[in-house]
Amino acid sequence: MIHLFRKIRQEHITKNRLRKYLMYAFGEIILVMVGILLALQFNNWNQEKENTKKENWYLINIVEDIEYQKSSIKYIKNNCLKSIEIGQSIMKAYKTNKTFLEVDSLDKKLNFLMRSFTFPNINNTYSELVSSGKFDLIQEKELSLNIIDYFIYIEENHTNTKTAIINVFYPEIYHVYNQFSQAVPYEKNMNTTNQYILEEDSDITKYINNLLEKPASKLLLMNAIRTQISILMNNVAVIDETLELSKELIQLIDNYLGLTSEMVNHYD
Repeated sequence: MIHLFRKIRQEHITKNRLRKYLMYAFGEIILVMVGILLALQFNNWNQEKENTKKENWYLINIVEDIEYQKSSIKYIKNNCLKSIEIGQSIMKAYKTNKTFLEVDSLDKKLNFLMRSFTFPNINNTYSELVSSGKFDLIQEKELSLNIIDYFIYIEENHTNTKTAIINVFYPEIYHVYNQFSQAVPYEKNMNTTNQYILEEDSDITKYINNLLEKPASKLLLMNAIRTQISILMNNVAVIDETLELSKELIQLIDNYLGLTSEMVNHYD
């Protein structure tokens, strides 16, 4: 009988140990799983933090590209307005005198009008985002779509102005101005070590003057100036629209980044 009770007690002890062991093992498994989940969560948090850092960097650099774009097209706009003013002054003088020979400093004015500017396409950061497949770093999809639309618009303007220069400006405008002018500096203070290179040739001047008295030459020059003024006015309108779009996109990016006008200096 004593032996039987001892056996029963031993069985209880063994079962109790097994239960404790199972509970301990189960606890270890839970702890390992919690540790893995915490590690994954920490990894995800680190990755999100790194992605946010990269996103901010790309957005700030996009703003810098847009600022450079704005500066470039403002310079082009000023030149367009100056060219329009010169073109209109030539046409006004012609209308008054019925001849181009009475236009003051015609050579210098036509030389100025021979300058052309391609619409800039400053998209380094945008191109890197697209080519590297990192555009998804920009978490707000509406903002990313606005950025894409903006740079597509810039690319279209760049292509259109380049095409106009190749297909219209050089064959129909520059070529005409080149026929009726000598190469002289428009700027008065231009420094030249060999001044004789830029001095007007009197014989060539007489030749050009004779050409300008012909009706066909008058028609060519009038059409060239009118066409250029029309193109330049369109360019100014496109530039104004681009400046407005640039301002709006910069504002959207600043709002997304939590930047205020006091924290940045690109508002105008």
